Amino acid sequence: MLRDLTAEQVALAQYMSDLSEEAYCAGWMDGLEYALWQVVLGDRTDYGHLTFTPEHASNLRRLSASCRGWIVFDDDTEEIWVSQTNWESRFSDWLKSSAAKRVDG
Repeated sequence: MLRDLTAEQVALAQYMSDLSEEAYCAGWMDGLEYALWQVVLGDRTDYGHLTFTPEHASNLRRLSASCRGWIVFDDDTEEIWVSQTNWESRFSDWLKSSAAKRVDG
C-alpha cells in the first residue's frame, strides 16, 4: 500500500499510475509494471492511448534509481516496492513466460 512506501517509492508509484491513467483511464492496468519497464529498456514506445517520449523513459529511470527498485501491484496489498535485483529477476521470468505463451499460442 502507498502508506507503507517511502517518499521516493510513492513518487515512482504515482508516476506509474499517472501513465496508466493517460494510457487507459485506469489507475493501474494489469501488467503496467512490465510495460513501463520495457519503456525504461527502450523496447516499447506505446501503451494504450499513450505514446512514450524520451522524457517518460528518463523520468521512470530517475525515479527507479531514486528508490533503488520498482513498484509492482500485488492483489492483496496493492502497490509494493521490490528491490532492483528482485525486479530484474521477476521481469526476466515474465519475459520467458511471455515468450513461451507466444510459442504455445
